[in-house]
Amino acid sequence: MRKQITTVLIAASMGFGATAFAQQAGSAAPGQNSPAASTAPVESSAMNFKNSDLEKFAGVQKPLDDIRSEYSQRVQSTQEPEKAAQLQQEASEKMMEVVKGSGLEVETYNQIAMAVQSDPQLQAKVQSMMN
Repeated sequence: MRKQITTVLIAASMGFGATAFAQQAGSAAPGQNSPAASTAPVESSAMNFKNSDLEKFAGVQKPLDDIRSEYSQRVQSTQEPEKAAQLQQEASEKMMEVVKGSGLEVETYNQIAMAVQSDPQLQAKVQSMMN
């Protein structure tokens, strides 16, 4: 179970850094639906989360992006699969510490991350909290 949570956390954090939000928010041309918009649920996911949790989620994006960047470079620079796996585990643990340190449960973080991916309104709300 912990490994699954860690895997989701890493996947989510890699896709939801401040840069990713900025790119996704401005990616659709005016008058066109983005791929995310076409898969958005009928009801807004923002209603499912407390503002305080969304603010915590937004607040950890920069530290998680920093960890992801640091460890991504380190993993790419190693030729040893065992060392790469060890570095990925270290990154996972650091990311989990950051999320927990914010007062947000890892499971809640993952739920928000998944919702942000499929809900452009929620994505915009979190993006505004990051600025």
